[in-house]
Amino acid sequence: MGLKFSLPLILVLAIITGCSGIRKLTYFNDIAATTGVDSLQRMQQLKIQSGDILQITITTMDKEISQIFNPNIPASASVSTSGGGIEQGYLVDSAGYIALPVIGKINVKDKTTTAINDLVTQELDKTARNIFVSTRLVNFRVSVLGDVAHPGSFRIGAERASILDVLSMAGDLNLTAKRDDIMVIREINGIKTYTSVNLNDSQIFSSPYYYLRNNDVLYVKPGPDRKFATSKTIQLLPAIMGVISLITTIVILNR
Repeated sequence: MGLKFSLPLILVLAIITGCSGIRKLTYFNDIAATTGVDSLQRMQQLKIQSGDILQITITTMDKEISQIFNPNIPASASVSTSGGGIEQGYLVDSAGYIALPVIGKINVKDKTTTAINDLVTQELDKTARNIFVSTRLVNFRVSVLGDVAHPGSFRIGAERASILDVLSMAGDLNLTAKRDDIMVIREINGIKTYTSVNLNDSQIFSSPYYYLRNNDVLYVKPGPDRKFATSKTIQLLPAIMGVISLITTIVILNR
């Protein structure tokens, strides 16, 4: 009889414990409603820094002039990346300059790609007409380390990538990861900065670290249960407890 009364109590406690654990694993726990509106931080436009590689495409009505500006494989513009591949583009030197055909050296540091388009167009207006300039950053990469499914370095094809975008590329956080203390390592003017962000807090949307920059590093810290989670027995514990509960229920009902 005592076992019959204790079984519902055990099930209730298991449900309460499970709900508590699920809450710890979800993001933005301070958002009570399932729908709503929250203001995102106004995205700052990507600004070019030393070490960036730019792909600048210049086209005009004159094909010969276009060929001068856009040779098929300019040897001086081929930059080998740490991953072993070759990025085609113009390397921004330590002083913030790139060297373009005909134009020569121009300073692009702290400028947006839109501003670079305007600058190059102004310079070429002196020698050509009907010019179209397109600039993009080709070595935009972000690294994710620590307690995620697939840590690594990820290439970003657009000029914008949020923390959530990059964590998705890494296969999301593991169940054992700390969601309230993710470190963002960022280099600003040659100085490494370290900032902690909390994925359980919706204020992250207004953080200057919500949108990542080139060469940012995310380090996801493992939680205190990480060493136990690697045990096969611990991983199978929920299934084992489920089987035990099922057997207990069957025994009670057959009495």
